[in-house]
Amino acid sequence: MSDAPAPDPQLIFTYLHGLLRAAGLYLPTHPQTHRAKQTLFQAVTGYLARHGRLTYRFMGDLLVANDRILPRESLLYRRFLETCQEERGLGSIAFTEGLQEREIDALLEALTKGAGPSIVEWSARWRLTHLHLAPPTQPDRQSGEGVARRAYYGSIEVLRDIESMVRARRALTLEHVGTLRVYTSTMLEQMLQAPGLVLRLASIKSYDEYTLYHSVNVAVISMGIGLALGLPHELLRELGMAGMLHDLGKIAIPLDVLRKPGLLDAEEWRIMCRHPVLGADLLARLPGSNRLPLIVAFEHHMRYDGKGYPFVREGWRQHPVSRLACLADVFDAMTSRRAYKKAIPLDQVRAFVRDEAGRTFDPRLVKVLDRTLRIMRDRPAQVSA
Repeated sequence: MSDAPAPDPQLIFTYLHGLLRAAGLYLPTHPQTHRAKQTLFQAVTGYLARHGRLTYRFMGDLLVANDRILPRESLLYRRFLETCQEERGLGSIAFTEGLQEREIDALLEALTKGAGPSIVEWSARWRLTHLHLAPPTQPDRQSGEGVARRAYYGSIEVLRDIESMVRARRALTLEHVGTLRVYTSTMLEQMLQAPGLVLRLASIKSYDEYTLYHSVNVAVISMGIGLALGLPHELLRELGMAGMLHDLGKIAIPLDVLRKPGLLDAEEWRIMCRHPVLGADLLARLPGSNRLPLIVAFEHHMRYDGKGYPFVREGWRQHPVSRLACLADVFDAMTSRRAYKKAIPLDQVRAFVRDEAGRTFDPRLVKVLDRTLRIMRDRPAQVSA
């Protein structure tokens, strides 16, 4: 057996899509089509020799491989996923060890012509034993929560990568933002089906990587408040993206200041107060990105009464989305354990937020958050990541 590493699921899916493109351009007997089939077959069998099974699931505009979301491929092959589900009646493709080359021919037929009204009968006619196709399914609440949690942790991975790039003085890419957008959309779609997911996801905390988990929690809480306000789905997605990136500027803050266990002195506080400007500057350098995350990064520490930071000219009006992110930011920060403080009980946080209505927070948003928390009283205990 070769010691070369097996192709990963992302590359194999690229080969699968490549076969479909070749079949659309050439006859089945053409050498180009044959090469594409051979490339896919060898890649899949190489993977199966080490892992035994490979499963792709299509969930709306989401591609999942072996229970791992593939955000980049979800973006690249969105039209392909749509065709599989809506025109071919396919919701998943699974390969198992022992796959035969003729089963790749069967897969190609299913992808180009469909499997007919009954996938079971079609599979029996082809005598398939190592290729398993299934129709699209509606995810139940439990599996939906699993998808949302995988998107949550996937967001953490992307933010961790972004942090490494910024600290290494490398430029961010639109691919990073696109990947975050896929994860944000995934969490939102599941929250639309089960609004109680908002607080269950936001209860995920990490003492060691507070800033990363806090960013995702602010995104989740922001979308939750937006859901309660009845905002349109596209704006909810942008709310989530703004939450994900609101603290981007902290990556440019020296680690000894960012991770100091006690209270900051005057000079350290001055440095910390620069992070909204630094975050907006980083986002401004990203070509083609939406301006809302930039605005929120700059304004999320401003207050409803015009105070806070950074200091701006008199008459500056904080963007409504920044007000929402400010509330989500403080709520998650107060309910999280840090090196210098314990997590504050939820009832005390709610009381503080109500007391600050009209000063720190928009009174209308405070009422929405309070109503949302009352509805979701079954909030579980915090989970330490």
